Amino acid sequence: MRRSNDSQTCWIKTYERKGVFWVHDGNPKRPHALLTSGNHSDGFFWSGPVVDDDVAREAAVEEIIDFLEEQGVGIFDFDRVIGPATGATRLAEEMAFQVTERRWTKDKDAEPCRWSSPKKLGDGSSKTIVLAEGDVRPGERVLLIEDVITTGGSVEANAEIIIAAGATVLPVLVALVNRSGLEKIAERRILALIDRPMPMWAPEDCLLCKAGSEAIRPKKPVENWDRLTAQY
Repeated sequence: MRRSNDSQTCWIKTYERKGVFWVHDGNPKRPHALLTSGNHSDGFFWSGPVVDDDVAREAAVEEIIDFLEEQGVGIFDFDRVIGPATGATRLAEEMAFQVTERRWTKDKDAEPCRWSSPKKLGDGSSKTIVLAEGDVRPGERVLLIEDVITTGGSVEANAEIIIAAGATVLPVLVALVNRSGLEKIAERRILALIDRPMPMWAPEDCLLCKAGSEAIRPKKPVENWDRLTAQY
């Protein structure tokens, strides 16, 4: 589920202004995206520059909190926000800060909202999530936040390890961008500022590869982004 059409258009324009929203134009001379999962795609949202922009990050989190409240999830309904490293680390921190500020306007003695950012070890589809001491406490109610949801695998892996640690994961999760085409992950509703499904293919099924386009990692090295967005 996403915000209104006007809100989504506004946030897509934010990505466009920063030059971090890209869609392949069909030209086989132009490379296409090789995703972390190993799949290929004809589009990409790079959220890093948006999250690193203080004004954009604060505005995004403020809108996400409002979105949650519209869906019946209040600022006292969770104890901790978890955003997997590294893409959602600053989002989780910002969300906890704003939730705490809102709580204290209602009750100066309210508990602050905590946050953490579990590390990912490994690469591609073999990545595992590792909780450090203090990342989650037994009995806590946890809200998951992501920058971009691509397949939902990372979200599901985080939920499983959090539950195994004795905490509860809320039946909703939030994101800046949901490009997966999914409405739920493991029965948890997705609330995203941008809901923009983008095709993905296994390498052997990639239509762009068959047309002669090269698959490259969008951000590594950083020069690859210039290659993706160059004009031919």
